[in-house]
Amino acid sequence: MMVRLGPMLRVGLERIEALELLGMVTAHLNVAEASGELSPRIATLLAIRDKLVAGLREEQ
Repeated sequence: MMVRLGPMLRVGLERIEALELLGMVTAHLNVAEASGELSPRIATLLAIRDKLVAGLREEQ
């Protein structure tokens, strides 16, 4: 699976790697939500999550 994150970064991942990364991103977002964190990294994590989900859906 190929995921494009911005105009300069493309990452090739195996499905299991993408699922693992999605799990880690989701965990970080859950912690940030629980603590009320509103740092700039949240937007980046949301973008990564959305790209991973879209890439995984395309592979099905």
